[in-house]
Amino acid sequence: MKVDNDLYVRDHARCIMCYKCVKACGSDAQFTFAISAAGRGFDARIATEFDAALPDSACVYCGNCIGVCPTGALKSVREHELRAAGDWEPDAETVTTTVCSFCGVGCNLELRVQQGSIVNVTSPADHSVTHGHLCIKGRFGFQHVQNLPPS
Repeated sequence: MKVDNDLYVRDHARCIMCYKCVKACGSDAQFTFAISAAGRGFDARIATEFDAALPDSACVYCGNCIGVCPTGALKSVREHELRAAGDWEPDAETVTTTVCSFCGVGCNLELRVQQGSIVNVTSPADHSVTHGHLCIKGRFGFQHVQNLPPS
């Protein structure tokens, strides 16, 4: 498991090499191509370009890779911390839809709330503006709402 930034955790042991994160980082959404395949054959794995550390890569921390990951190999630090503490309660989660206030694009946000606290932010896949993708402010900018210190 790698925790080399304040926004999300990469757990390579959970990765099934579906390439959804590679596509989200590439031509499907972000066009930064920060995530790619590295190695060949049995040594193949998902990594950053040139296998660099995430902070040294082209990653803009939009989190779109988290949004498409089907296994939880990529997850927000907040979710990781709650799961590690045994406080993750997805069955008690409520979802409130709102509009992002950081710019004038009009992205819909789905605030995922557990125990009165926002734990994740997503966007509906069928939204005409975002198509399920967000920028760093939309996905991770909720901490100021709750006055939470960065993780």
